[in-house]
Amino acid sequence: MTTTAERVNSRRLIEGPSDKLMAISPLKHAWARDILQVMENNTWFTKDVDLSRDVKQYKQGVLTPREKEAYDGALAFLSNLDGFQLHNITDNIAKHVTSPEVKMCLVRQAWEEALHVEAYSTLAEAICADPMEVYMRFERDGVLAAKNEHVLRQNAILDQTYSPRTFALSTVTNVALEGIYFFSGFLIFYTLAKNGKMLGSADMIAYIQRDEEGTHLELFKHMLQTLQVENPEIFDAGFYEDARELLRGAVELETTWGKHLIGGGILGLTDPIMEGFVQWRANECCAQLGFEPLYPGVKNPVPWFQDISRVNGRKKNFFESKVTDYSVGGALEWE
Repeated sequence: MTTTAERVNSRRLIEGPSDKLMAISPLKHAWARDILQVMENNTWFTKDVDLSRDVKQYKQGVLTPREKEAYDGALAFLSNLDGFQLHNITDNIAKHVTSPEVKMCLVRQAWEEALHVEAYSTLAEAICADPMEVYMRFERDGVLAAKNEHVLRQNAILDQTYSPRTFALSTVTNVALEGIYFFSGFLIFYTLAKNGKMLGSADMIAYIQRDEEGTHLELFKHMLQTLQVENPEIFDAGFYEDARELLRGAVELETTWGKHLIGGGILGLTDPIMEGFVQWRANECCAQLGFEPLYPGVKNPVPWFQDISRVNGRKKNFFESKVTDYSVGGALEWE
């Protein structure tokens, strides 16, 4: 008869024994417990964000037509993307994970993706003139349709050709999803807020970003690192080139989308700024994964973004709204 310790020590992230034993201690993948605790501490709800000022600004013409178009466009893709990710986690990724502690993190992430879907729905339905036009924008916007189709194809890779190698590549595509694809949309919301517009929306985005950048990226980074230890045969030169190519593709797609969103430029955002910003995000993701930068020497052309979007240690409310007054777990504090 095997002991509990022997069972735990035989665990693997994928393709390990699956006896359904949910022993919380001891753990094989202790990092998963740490990430889960951060997720729990960061609990928030959409009702904690005051959107009343945003509703008035949107309806009373405070936003220019181009700013309103950028707001709707950013929301259109973000609302699509978290729905894709919810199904990706539950349908494509979690079913292959045999480490129970890691699967607990994935279940929690799926809950958070559902919360993000609710958050984007709240923004669309409380603020936008026609919510269904936002949700279904991909039907009339070819740039968005192409981006959606690309993300869905990447998400489907495990169902089509599962192997330990494709699972490892899927962790890279998830880093691209959480760390690159969201960020031009985030930048639109923060730029509006920096100019005194749609502050509540920016607060909602800040909660979402804290989840994406603070724990979801950490989860997939640790999953890749664990695979490097448990499945070293996967990680040849060809794997790393394929992984970098996935990130390059994400940059090209997100740059095209970001430029499309700003339509030539709004509130100081320009095409070169958007391109540099997305390349900087890719370099940040490479650093997390232990890769060399894709774009050596590229710095963040929007340095204030790092101040207002920092996921920990905020000391004051950057947008002068009231997120710090909410009684929720891990309440945000703007620096």
